Amino acid sequence: MPELPEVEIAARNLRGWTEGRTLVRADPDAKAKRIFRPATPASFAAAVAGARFGEVRRIGKHLLVALEKDAAPVGLLVHLGMTGKWLRREEGDPPTRFSRARLHLDDGSVLHFDDLRLFGRLRVVPAARFHEVPEVAKLGRDPLEHGIDVDVLAEALGRSRLPVKVRIMDQAILPGVGNIYASEALFRAKIDPRRKANDLSRAEARRLAGTVIEAMREGIARQEGPEITYVEEGGENPFLVYAREGEPCPRCKKGRIVRVVQAQRSTFFCPRCQK
Repeated sequence: MPELPEVEIAARNLRGWTEGRTLVRADPDAKAKRIFRPATPASFAAAVAGARFGEVRRIGKHLLVALEKDAAPVGLLVHLGMTGKWLRREEGDPPTRFSRARLHLDDGSVLHFDDLRLFGRLRVVPAARFHEVPEVAKLGRDPLEHGIDVDVLAEALGRSRLPVKVRIMDQAILPGVGNIYASEALFRAKIDPRRKANDLSRAEARRLAGTVIEAMREGIARQEGPEITYVEEGGENPFLVYAREGEPCPRCKKGRIVRVVQAQRSTFFCPRCQK
């Protein structure tokens, strides 16, 4: 599912596809109402039709798309949910398999918001006041854009008795870190995901901060390109431990990857070399 690296690729693609472009019309899928909440598909289409694209930003797993319509700003807040992605096609091409909204641009291209499971979101933000949207306002500093302040991370970990893996998925602490990259970063840092967050030393917090950035940068480099296939869709598994239950540990070669459930999510780790 999309986490910071996948959303960063989506942001880069959208910037390239929309720079200097006008959104001629939008064709939302009337059956995909939940994606456009709190608006309706029809009101979404009316709000963005004729708008000119501006800046495309990313904070964590959120895309903040600035538009201008009738000389006034309007925003489009995008969340890819569990299976969402942006795909570009030419006018006249058949829609993508799970196309929930089609944005027709003035260069003859069509951007499809493709979402198998319908957990994604396209929200119109009046006057592009993204900071007033609660889910955006509560986000912490983006790890990729700003780096990770070790003191802030160590303090946040020290205030919680939650398992460290659950704690670092808090978007107020490390926006963009989800189930996959939490497991991957903890493996790289040799930290057992079941440990209490406040049990970690500052040195371990520093090591973890480094492996979060390392895993994300590798993920971006690996997935650079116009289209992404998620592991859950049958794509190749490029991860060290995620979804590798029962396989030999790629580091120590002696342990086997174990799967446990934490906060209703699967966690993968090597109990032999993660302490």
